[in-house]
Amino acid sequence: MYELKKPKERLFCEQCGKLVRYKTIKKRENYNVKNYPIEVERTVAICEECGAELLEPYYENENLKVAYRKYAELNNLVLPEEIKEIRSKYNVSQTLFALILGLGEATIQRYEMGSLPTKVNSDLIKRVSEPVEFYKILKSNKDNIPDIEYKRILGNIHRILKEFENKLEVQELEKILYIKHPEIDIEKMKGLIAGLFYYSKKYHHKEFLYKTVFFKLLWLVEKESKKNLGRQIANLKFIHYNYGPIPKGAKNEEGVLLDYLIKTNLIRMNIDFSKKFLKETYMIGLVDQSPLKYLADEERGVVEKIVKEYGGLSASKLVEILHNDVDFKNSNYDEEIVI
Repeated sequence: MYELKKPKERLFCEQCGKLVRYKTIKKRENYNVKNYPIEVERTVAICEECGAELLEPYYENENLKVAYRKYAELNNLVLPEEIKEIRSKYNVSQTLFALILGLGEATIQRYEMGSLPTKVNSDLIKRVSEPVEFYKILKSNKDNIPDIEYKRILGNIHRILKEFENKLEVQELEKILYIKHPEIDIEKMKGLIAGLFYYSKKYHHKEFLYKTVFFKLLWLVEKESKKNLGRQIANLKFIHYNYGPIPKGAKNEEGVLLDYLIKTNLIRMNIDFSKKFLKETYMIGLVDQSPLKYLADEERGVVEKIVKEYGGLSASKLVEILHNDVDFKNSNYDEEIVI
């Protein structure tokens, strides 16, 4: 298999005895690949003057690529783009990748251009798509590559494993969120939270919110949305707690909601010690404002109204206000509050 840039403009036609212009047509034909018939839709060059079939190396090469690819898919062999994706994941060149796997550089080049890998090599390349397997082979062949490259690639593997671990944690947290908030709209929730910080900065010059204030504003927005729009924005559920309503999964001993928001890089949280209250205080800041785009104009209007009216109040003042909330007063401790 070789790489050709583009087809020729004219081809030699033996019947016409000269260079001619041509057109292309599609024909279904069988290619014999490793003694296995592969039917493909072949691109064929046809002389515009006499209609004879012409040989065009570019199209023949492309036809062969199609046949090889179909054979590879039928026999579960690694595909060219999959090899490139694996190399890209670990940030290694063809040369380094070949050295790590104990293969020739030319072998990897041919595979990426469309040549068929052997089953053994294909299985090896597929196996190293898993970081743990790549680490094992890297370690066993470390003498094949420069020490500086070994350490760099090792760092990439550790980063990938960490990202994968974080992804699994996020998936688990998301499952719990759906259990506690069965109708939650996660995009809307993120948009609502981004809106809280956007308007807090706009009207009150605040880039951080106390955790208590953050939870109370979520409650006030969802309740105002139900009142004005006939529906909540994010469909969060709340429970009766010591300092007023809080979202389900937000109690200190659970921390599901905040953990999810932190691990999905929406917010960050700073922990400080308050000399006034003699206890730890939690300050929440926004990391990513882009989810604000998930809110419709009328939803943004609700968030803006609530933050403008209540966002400048202290946590103790908000607690006092919400302790007089009818829905809160009509519920018991740790009980779900119906908005």
